[in-house]
Amino acid sequence: MPDAERVLVIIPAAGSGTRFGGDVPKQFLPLGGKPLVQRVVERFLFDAVVTRVVVPVLDMLLNAVKESPGERVKFVVGGATRLQSVAAGLAAAGDEFDLVAVHDAVRPFFSPDTFHATLDAARTHGAAFPGIPLPDTIHEIRDDAIAATPDRSVFVAAQTPQCFRIEVLRDILTRAAREDANATDEAGLAAKYGHRVQLVPGDSMNFKITRPEDLVMAERIYAEWGGGEEP
Repeated sequence: MPDAERVLVIIPAAGSGTRFGGDVPKQFLPLGGKPLVQRVVERFLFDAVVTRVVVPVLDMLLNAVKESPGERVKFVVGGATRLQSVAAGLAAAGDEFDLVAVHDAVRPFFSPDTFHATLDAARTHGAAFPGIPLPDTIHEIRDDAIAATPDRSVFVAAQTPQCFRIEVLRDILTRAAREDANATDEAGLAAKYGHRVQLVPGDSMNFKITRPEDLVMAERIYAEWGGGEEP
């Protein structure tokens, strides 16, 4: 990676986490004694290629986290949707970055090697994402019955961090805002708007904490790794 290249990481953390349940959004639940999103932020801060990390959060939580641990981290008010939060993070960071990674606040075990490979692919192609093959047969269901069984070999499960040249991410966010579009995945939106989005092999350890049992498994993994700050 060129020495002068500046890498921004945006971690949208303004979601309510309704599927997880409970009063506290899942990204602020503890993992190894620290909020999950803090574990994710710290993992990026261990990486020397990262210039800045911006974390959009709920307005009500901003005062609790606004004292950022150093100049490389900034907390900002997020939006009502994921795309609005990513746009808020990008606007708060400024224009001096070359590459931008967007990462889920509830994926604490991403691989640095995968992150770097995705950055490399984004530098070459404009956009890239990690993905893994689907292990199970996929059925399309209509009226509670199988309507079709697609070929799973042409599908992957998308992961993050998803990486972009900054002008590509800015383009898709601008167009989405103009069209009042929504998406749960920036890579898919980039493809929708005509950008090439390169697939990078993902990592089965890079799972998303969505339900309580996922957090239980994450705690076990963290304990097995010795509770270290950089597994």
